[in-house]
Amino acid sequence: MKRLILIAIVLLSVVAVSDLNAQCSVCRRGAETSLEAGEKTGHGLNTGILYLMSIPYVMGGVAGVIWWRHRKKNSNGATEEV
Repeated sequence: MKRLILIAIVLLSVVAVSDLNAQCSVCRRGAETSLEAGEKTGHGLNTGILYLMSIPYVMGGVAGVIWWRHRKKNSNGATEEV
């Protein structure tokens, strides 16, 4: 049950921040110019930047979960022999 709640919180937080402006100043200027001209390039650029920004956090989260499970598995009565 706790796992389901954690997954729901993570998914809701990802959905909630989908409209952030994560751009450098040069990209932002280009996106604003294209939006003023009526093109949809700026929205696609913003979405792509957010997608690329999320990959390191997802990789770190997966590595953390794997490490946590491995550590928990070893601490549940299993003794390491040298």
